[in-house]
Amino acid sequence: MLTLRTAVMLPFTMVLLLTVGVIAIAQHNSYERMLAEVSNKLLSSYTKNISNDLNLFLGDPFKTNKTLADSIQRHRLYQPPTLTVLEGYLFDAISSLYISQKQINTIAFASEEKFFVGYRKEKNQQYSLLLKDQRTANDLYIFDGNSYHHPTSHKIKNYNPVERPWYRPFAQKRQAGWSDVYTNMDENQTLTISAASPVMQNNRLIGVTVTDINLSHINKFLANEARSTTGTTYILDDKGLLIATSVNQKVVSNTFKRLPPSESASSVVAASGQYIQDRQLNTLSRSTVFSFSHNNTRYFSRITPYQDEYNLNWSIVVTTAETDLLGQLPQQQMMGLIAALILGGGGLLIGLSVLGRITRPITDIAEASKKLTESNWDIPVREGISLKETQQLVSSIKSMSHRLQQSFTSLRKHVLFDNLTGLLSQQGLVDSTSKLRSGTDAGLVLIGLKSFRNINDSLGHINGDQLLVQIATRFEQVMSNHIQLSRLSRDEFALFSQQSFTTEQIEQLAKRALEIFHRPFVIDGIDVMLRARAGIVNGALPESGINGWLRNASLALSEAKQHEHPLHCHYQPSMMTTSIEQTRLTADLKRAIDNHEFEVYYQPIIDLHHNKACGAEALVRWHSPTRGLVPPNDFIPLAEDSGMIIEIGHQILHQACMQTYDQIQKGHWPTDFLLHVNLSVCQLLQTGFLAQLETVLAETKLPAKNLTLEVTESRLVTQPLLTTQILKEIQSLGIHIAIDDFGTGYSSLAYLNQLPFNSLKIDRSFINQMMVTENYSAIVTAVISIAHNFQADTVAEGVETAEQATKLKQLGCRYAQGFYYAQPKPMSEWSTETVNKSGKTHQLAEYQA
Repeated sequence: MLTLRTAVMLPFTMVLLLTVGVIAIAQHNSYERMLAEVSNKLLSSYTKNISNDLNLFLGDPFKTNKTLADSIQRHRLYQPPTLTVLEGYLFDAISSLYISQKQINTIAFASEEKFFVGYRKEKNQQYSLLLKDQRTANDLYIFDGNSYHHPTSHKIKNYNPVERPWYRPFAQKRQAGWSDVYTNMDENQTLTISAASPVMQNNRLIGVTVTDINLSHINKFLANEARSTTGTTYILDDKGLLIATSVNQKVVSNTFKRLPPSESASSVVAASGQYIQDRQLNTLSRSTVFSFSHNNTRYFSRITPYQDEYNLNWSIVVTTAETDLLGQLPQQQMMGLIAALILGGGGLLIGLSVLGRITRPITDIAEASKKLTESNWDIPVREGISLKETQQLVSSIKSMSHRLQQSFTSLRKHVLFDNLTGLLSQQGLVDSTSKLRSGTDAGLVLIGLKSFRNINDSLGHINGDQLLVQIATRFEQVMSNHIQLSRLSRDEFALFSQQSFTTEQIEQLAKRALEIFHRPFVIDGIDVMLRARAGIVNGALPESGINGWLRNASLALSEAKQHEHPLHCHYQPSMMTTSIEQTRLTADLKRAIDNHEFEVYYQPIIDLHHNKACGAEALVRWHSPTRGLVPPNDFIPLAEDSGMIIEIGHQILHQACMQTYDQIQKGHWPTDFLLHVNLSVCQLLQTGFLAQLETVLAETKLPAKNLTLEVTESRLVTQPLLTTQILKEIQSLGIHIAIDDFGTGYSSLAYLNQLPFNSLKIDRSFINQMMVTENYSAIVTAVISIAHNFQADTVAEGVETAEQATKLKQLGCRYAQGFYYAQPKPMSEWSTETVNKSGKTHQLAEYQA
């Protein structure tokens, strides 16, 4: 038996030549594949960056325009025929409020009466007033300065703003949006795109606000973007005409006619534009990558639709040369290929026959090794020249294949299945659906547990794992065999089925899944109630497969978690935008906590027997430096989901206790004044809360008898035994407990008998309907009777009329609060005197939390 060394030495030279040839060919093919992959990834990255930056570049002026319209409508700034108030506001907007938005050229307002007022940016940070009203004899005057008293630089006779392309379409639709590209009528004749927003007053259109962006600014934007790239970028509209280019070439002809890219002065833009025009690529709804040759250079290009909900329908085109992608590598590759072909060609004919038989077993092993990656564990080896080393190699490879098969089987099980519950893992779900074709009818329901982190922390991770196992068991008991069950993360489960669902059918599946949480889970002798929500996606499977659906279902689940009802939510495309906004809001909320941007507002609680204020409820308000006054309904659910409610609640509790003690010390409030502070269940269940509560009372010096903590009824039933124990310990400190929104939850009277509380707060929904129907009046009467039987007080929320107050007093209700008495106010504006003014509006209703 010959050794491999002896067998290979003789034909070594021939094998070397052959190897060189094979490597050269393989290298060339690899180069082409690499080039295609690199160009696709690079162009995709360029396009994504430009698209994201363009969203910001256009989004800020659009938001500004909508803000202007809202301010004009809200503050009634339009007071015809005099436009001086509106002039001042628009000048402040362009010169101060939004001066950082350099892309804005003009901010203006036109009315249905054909009046027009606005300001245009000039060089050297100057501004020109554009005005048409009675002072200008209804002609449009452009002043050489920011006021009516400056000289006139241009005049337009018989100017009719309501016929301009930025006015009429949006006045008719009553919706904000972007105008088509048009030419301004001023002396500059600039090409412009405008953000326009209709302004309504008493359900009547009074005019349109407009924010102009010159196309030259978009040219500069693309030029700045191009500095970080090696290619050329331009933007087309839906008619295939140029919007802007990164090479700063004109987008109009000498006759002021807009150009298609095929007529651009840039030869690269013209070549790629001609390719797009010939194949009508700008009409496609998906991104397309293509290549073309120009001046003996190969270029790679990508055209991507850029659309939004406000009338924009553009395409972004990014083009880069092959040399910019890979430098001198193409020339070196060609030279290497030629050398390899020359060297390898001579040795190919001589060495092929001998080398083939010698290396046949090795070749078979190599081919079989490739198949190992496809889970093909059989290694067939054909007979050839018998070599000792090859025989040993074959034996070793077969042994290794067997061990790999065992290891791969075990590893695959760990990857595809959840070790805790035995359900499919997320990867298992993806793998099981990977062979489904796009367009296949299917349905996905994502189940998410609410506040599981708090439950897990309170029960311990071992008991938390047992709880998850029980959940999985219940799912398996109630679900059909055709439903694929999987556990995606710590507190999320997925139900997937390869069948066509109607909306009602998929909702029934979600409801059936959520029904398992109606009964408590028994963990270590403790009854644990869980709340869950469902995100739903169904229909035709997209090209992205199940991964795209998992993302969409997660967005729908997040939306469902923000509301008490319904318990499920279908995915809508708008949720992606909402998700982005939620991400930004989360970051702002974190900064708000660090910067202590939260302030306590107080709403008095009235003693109905003596008709005077005896306490107040502390309500959180967020004064954001960028968002203004943010309604609690916009940030409280997010704070609870993210856990930030704990720190916010601590800040509000500390601030309210400190201010209350100060007011009592100054004699402004009586010594028996009752401060009501809302308490999140997340705070209640956090480790060390009692110690934290004692520290707050010690630091603020507020007696415990002056503090009442309000806990929402529906949140308490998630962990009844644990919350009951903690509330008893809080009550032992001398602090009062109030059950908030009583009557809207699901707690039983048996549970209420175990629950420590000093007062019940009747939900505003019952008070609102109390005077309308006797059914609600009977409910209010029953709640008051229950409280009396428990030796507890009742507080009616949302009292808005004298009739409601009188009725509650007749029914025996002790305390009340609502807009009838006073709206929530900061300490600087607060008074303990009862405010009895009828006809109060609901303008601050959204801030009542």
